[in-house]
Amino acid sequence: MIIIRHAWLNLKRNRFSHLKNGSFILMILLFVFLLLQVYLTASAYFSDYQEQTAAIIKGVQDLKNEQANKFNMTDYETLKAKPYVKKSQLTRQGIISTSLQQPEDQMFGSFSSSSSEQNLDDYLSVSMLEDDALKTLLSTKKAKLQGNIPLKKNSCVVSRSLAKINKLKLGDTIMLGAKGQEHKIKIVGIAEFSTMEWASAPSSILISWETCSAVEQNMVSNFSCVMYQLTDKKELKNFVKDFKKTKSFKNYSLINQSWAQEILKSFKDTLDLLFNGVVVALIIGLLVIAVCSTLAINQRQDFYTLHLMGMNPKVLSASSSLENSLLIIGLGVIAFFSSRQLSGWITGEWLIKLQKSLTEQEPFVDWTIPHLEQRLDCWTNYSVVLFLGVYLFMMLIITNLRIAKVVRAPLQVVAKP
Repeated sequence: MIIIRHAWLNLKRNRFSHLKNGSFILMILLFVFLLLQVYLTASAYFSDYQEQTAAIIKGVQDLKNEQANKFNMTDYETLKAKPYVKKSQLTRQGIISTSLQQPEDQMFGSFSSSSSEQNLDDYLSVSMLEDDALKTLLSTKKAKLQGNIPLKKNSCVVSRSLAKINKLKLGDTIMLGAKGQEHKIKIVGIAEFSTMEWASAPSSILISWETCSAVEQNMVSNFSCVMYQLTDKKELKNFVKDFKKTKSFKNYSLINQSWAQEILKSFKDTLDLLFNGVVVALIIGLLVIAVCSTLAINQRQDFYTLHLMGMNPKVLSASSSLENSLLIIGLGVIAFFSSRQLSGWITGEWLIKLQKSLTEQEPFVDWTIPHLEQRLDCWTNYSVVLFLGVYLFMMLIITNLRIAKVVRAPLQVVAKP
């Protein structure tokens, strides 16, 4: 009991010294714990998004075949209705003859090779989307839509660059198709949009599938792309089996999550860097706190007095170690809960940026934001608690061994006859 009583009295007696040194130790523990919690929470986010991207698969048509002209909408709808399909998206892109001047950002990508015999200077790229996809793409702040979404037949949205170079405005009518086969399309909206993330080439015109059925025959080249988001990546085998049996998708190539790898790779690179920082912080934190505790004990003069009053050196050493342990454990608890709140804010901001990047990369996917509370629940996991316990135990062992050496050394000198 005398050891516990003496340790408690020392905490109270040296409170100002402990406040000064404890503040420094608290900052170190807070930094170490914060890095560790941010890393583990961000890793959980990364794993969650990996699971989501693994459940997304695309079917891209080979431009060298004529399958696009034989596409059966019923086949697409049948596969869409499968219980393992969470969401799907069908897009079609093609080039069509027009008298409009091409914008400077017009490129034809894969169409250049498939339409080598055509003079592409007289063509524009057109993208056809389902109604929900048009709403998703044009309802964002980034689109800056002026006008309406082209849901009605024979209506379209043109890019701001196309409207500027041709001096087009809302309500104007443009002609699409070869001479003598022109089709009148009304401009109902002008917006800023990019199709590069989900199409073969940037398009200057967006139309609905209803309009597509009217102008499709005037297109020189067009191809379809389908995207299916599955309920779980475990359903991938079932999907591939059904997809390959579908007649309309006979000449389609399936691609999995590679399109999202660039964003996730940068996220993973940051995680790896953060992990290295955690390892360095753990080691340096351990050494710095040991040094600080040793210096703090070195400045104490009460050991000599207590020894001369008859207190056993072993009791002095044990009570000092207990005093140090109570201080570090108390500071560790404060640092743990404080860093937990800070890491929640940091990873929350990080998550928002990642979600935004993924949405811009693939706007038609129903991305699910991992719940922060669920991610932080990993801290109740026994393995994590055990790791922190082992880290604090190692810290206490190192610091207490140093304290015992510091306390006994001068007492042995005083005890000499």
